[in-house]
Amino acid sequence: MKTKLLFALLILSTSLTAQLEWQALPDAPNFIGDLSKLDDVYFINPQTGWTINSLGEVFKTEDGGETWANQGDLEEFLRCIQFANEDVGYAGSLQGNFGGPPSNSKFFKTIDGGDTWSDVTASMSPEPIGICGISVVNEDVVYGCGAFYGPARVYKTLDGGDTWTNIDMSAYAQALVDVYFYNENEGYVVGFGSITSPGAVVLKTVDGGENWETLFNDSEIALLWKIQVLDSLNLFASVAGNSMEGGAQILISNDGGINWTSKQVPVQGTQLQGVGFITPDHGFTGGFFDGLYETTDGGDTWQLIDIGANYNRFQKVNDTLMYASGHTIYKYSGSSVTSTREEIVQEPNYSLDVFPNPASDNLSISYTLGNNTHLKLELVDQRGKTVTSLFDGWHQKGAFDVDMDVSSLPAGAYLVVFLSREGDLMKKVLIQR
Repeated sequence: MKTKLLFALLILSTSLTAQLEWQALPDAPNFIGDLSKLDDVYFINPQTGWTINSLGEVFKTEDGGETWANQGDLEEFLRCIQFANEDVGYAGSLQGNFGGPPSNSKFFKTIDGGDTWSDVTASMSPEPIGICGISVVNEDVVYGCGAFYGPARVYKTLDGGDTWTNIDMSAYAQALVDVYFYNENEGYVVGFGSITSPGAVVLKTVDGGENWETLFNDSEIALLWKIQVLDSLNLFASVAGNSMEGGAQILISNDGGINWTSKQVPVQGTQLQGVGFITPDHGFTGGFFDGLYETTDGGDTWQLIDIGANYNRFQKVNDTLMYASGHTIYKYSGSSVTSTREEIVQEPNYSLDVFPNPASDNLSISYTLGNNTHLKLELVDQRGKTVTSLFDGWHQKGAFDVDMDVSSLPAGAYLVVFLSREGDLMKKVLIQR
């Protein structure tokens, strides 16, 4: 009898698991315009959550994503959002609002569930120039980090935003993108290493940011984008890096960040953004491409799921529920929502081209930008190391041409890398002798 009961439970469990699937929420904000993605999503419980976009808009759902309300416009390039409870939350922004000139970024706080927001930036000195990641420990303790374009700083408040500590991280990193704290003292940040130790970096503190330990640093792996702390042992990080041959990568640690393993994802010529695991073996990753990839063996193998595009943040709510932000909000669950809206994916309003290819003496790079944006344009080698930085800063919209002398470079394969708020592009170029 026990054997039959166990068998029946196993069948039931398998059936329930098989029903779990991703779907685009039909009433969620559908941000498929100039910047192509919703930069963040956060649910405080299975029903109540928020998302943001680069236009400064905040959206809220109280029914698990079935309906969404626009809570207003903060008039900043909103990048990250997180809540301590259903009332108290924080949001960070990037330098310069959408389409506008560069400026210091803003940090916002709400105490009424997002209906109204107050700007707490004035209490931060110096004011931040970009907040890419946020970790809300409780109503009073909040950490932020940024920016992906540098400089690397960690922002910390212990009194609900009344006062802030600004931690200069230049000794450890040139850029920081994401942050996670277990409690007031113990947490992680990820990004790109220091001038003397470039490449992907994972840093940890156990004393509230006074001291940091480098857990991972690899010059052959580029910028880390998102970190997911599944539990005290299992951590995951997405590599927004440049890989010509092996495909995209994520990093996995099963011992609390002491050791890390790189896992290849079969995406060529693109960059990952988000990563989210349900269990140590079962997870998802996505980025600037259509669909997302799923693994059920800890990242050893991956299968493409043809739904959605431009995934940026995955959030696990429980073992059968996950949300993700991309062109719209996506939900992974056992329940279905009938959609009357077809998700439309527009062509990007930015481009990159190189010629001649192969090149020997001179390389011409042509690119277009549909909007003013922060742009990083560089030539990197096969290991992802920067050979020449062609541009790094605030860039006006339009069509542009850059000529580069490559006569002194060793023969081989290189990448022209285009990183912007609107999206990322890469072009492989061969240098011949």
